Amino acid sequence: MKKKIIVGLLIVSALSFAAVNNNQINMNNNSQRGTHYSQMMNNLSVSQQNELTNMMQDRREANYKKGLDIRSKQLELEKLLSKDKVNWQSVERVNNQISDMKSKQRLDNMKFRKNVEDKFGITMGYKGMNGHMGDGSGRHMGNGMMNGNGRHMGNGMMNGTRGY
Repeated sequence: MKKKIIVGLLIVSALSFAAVNNNQINMNNNSQRGTHYSQMMNNLSVSQQNELTNMMQDRREANYKKGLDIRSKQLELEKLLSKDKVNWQSVERVNNQISDMKSKQRLDNMKFRKNVEDKFGITMGYKGMNGHMGDGSGRHMGNGMMNGNGRHMGNGMMNGTRGY
């Protein structure tokens, strides 16, 4: 009985430690985003700051709406898969729709970042296919904002969980 209690306490303490560590990474990530945003905005005029803020807000709203549409299709897919007799043609059709929606959203985000780069001379986000880098992979946790000289504007903080 004592062994079970000790094992249970060890599991609880390990899970608690992991949760605290994860919260610290998230707080660092959020703090870093604010720092990048401030540094980026300092290099712009007031009118440019207002324009960029409005553009970013519009992009967030569009992404939110598209995300809801994607989630709706995912729920439709789950509903199709939960039936006793699965219609695989319908599953394939909905799955392809989800893929197309995600692809279009990624393309729209790439166009947005390129538009910001051309208009304001700053780079927002990672330019590769993987999207953001705050994924616990040991890669840079920020959003990769760069100034007009192609130099990173952040402090280069790494999350340190896996360094490859």
